[in-house]
Amino acid sequence: MKLLLIDRDSTDLSGIRWFLHTYFPGDVTIEIGTTINEALQSIQQFEPEVILLNIDLFSNNRLIALYRVLQKHSGTILAMTTEPLFKNALKAIDLQVAHLFVKPIDLEVLKQKLTAISLRTTKAEAVYHEATDESFYYQLFLDSKTSSLETNIHFTMIEPEHSEMFNKLYNWLQQTPIYSNMRIYPLSEKIVCLFQTNDLEKDIRTLMKEWRLTNNSSLNIGVYDGEPTTMKNMYTLTKRALHQSFYEGYGHIFYASKQLETQTFDPLLTPEEQQLLISSLEDGNIEAVKAFLYRLSNEGIYYKQDDLRIHLTSVLAQIRRFMLKYKLHEKAAIEQNYRQLFHLIIEHPIFYTILNGIISFTQRLIELANEARIEKRADYVELAIEIIDQQFQDSGLSLPFVAHKLGISPNYLSTIFSKKQGLPFKRYLQQVRIQNATKMLVETDFAISEIAYLNGFDDSNYFIKIFKQHIGITPHRYRKT
Repeated sequence: MKLLLIDRDSTDLSGIRWFLHTYFPGDVTIEIGTTINEALQSIQQFEPEVILLNIDLFSNNRLIALYRVLQKHSGTILAMTTEPLFKNALKAIDLQVAHLFVKPIDLEVLKQKLTAISLRTTKAEAVYHEATDESFYYQLFLDSKTSSLETNIHFTMIEPEHSEMFNKLYNWLQQTPIYSNMRIYPLSEKIVCLFQTNDLEKDIRTLMKEWRLTNNSSLNIGVYDGEPTTMKNMYTLTKRALHQSFYEGYGHIFYASKQLETQTFDPLLTPEEQQLLISSLEDGNIEAVKAFLYRLSNEGIYYKQDDLRIHLTSVLAQIRRFMLKYKLHEKAAIEQNYRQLFHLIIEHPIFYTILNGIISFTQRLIELANEARIEKRADYVELAIEIIDQQFQDSGLSLPFVAHKLGISPNYLSTIFSKKQGLPFKRYLQQVRIQNATKMLVETDFAISEIAYLNGFDDSNYFIKIFKQHIGITPHRYRKT
């Protein structure tokens, strides 16, 4: 866009020129006229598309020549005045001014007016050969042996912070002045933009800044900066670069040449990790839960996104066990929050938001569990089973011990345990010990006496007797078969 600024105050004009060069998206060429001769010469030689002039100049009859030239100007005229008087408004009407500003000019309004004017002007013919929409999408998703982009055309992909603003972003991109230097192609969640520019980073940072100012949200932009290749390869590599937003958040530029190196790890919780989580929840130690989760976000270490999501669903499974013990799932709001958290883990695009969601929910559960203990609404049978799972290797574990730990009488625990589990506490404890012993008989070379000791039996003969009652054969025979 060609813009001519006319005013005697060169300081004001320099400020306006600096603002437009710095903040106005797209290319704008600006000339300044501070005298009648400069203004007339610029109109004739520069051929501005837009003129911004101080209408107070026309208080002198000597400016009649400039006035007549302006009346014949085919472009858009904007005017400014120091005094918002009726006579100045009449001058503006006579010149068919598009907008009359009162000094000091609101630069944001000026920018909006220039944006609207640029949309009405004929778009400059692109210097590159533009493919039709249909052929572009073919090249994007199907293998092609040749590249369709010239060296001064840049392949980028844009995604909004909030998916519900996708349509608004697409429409907004079409309405920005910088649109004359790019072609946009919408996908399901991202928009491909082909930029024709000599300073790509400046243009896309301007784009990000303008979007944030006008919509109060952020963009991520992926840029292909590698060797010339097919459109499909550009798309694949740029899309992969945008996946880094899972770790970094929004408001960033991601380059295809700077891919993160991700590490793999076992997404399922180990028995030790399960025990750590359960103990932390029971102890109300939210700091331990935070430390367990934040270890996944150590600076410079990135795990595969799918592994992280699976790992966090395993964490959620332990949280679910905790909920059931204290009957927290019976609270409608808590159950709804749990289901929302599950979808957050599976679907949310930002890892740190997921972690904070889990921590916040866990903090609430710990508070409710404490209330449940005080009100004695806990599921004591589930709590007893958890103690058995944790301490069955201790030969001193017994019904009175567990009842004391839960703060209830042994008779009460015995009654509710047998009713819910269908077998007495002692029989259940023996069953857990024998099940673990059968596993050790198969997977280890430990002596039978040592296996008995490791599963809570001080007397190996008693262990053999109980083993035979549960399994039907002796430990030695079981190992051989």
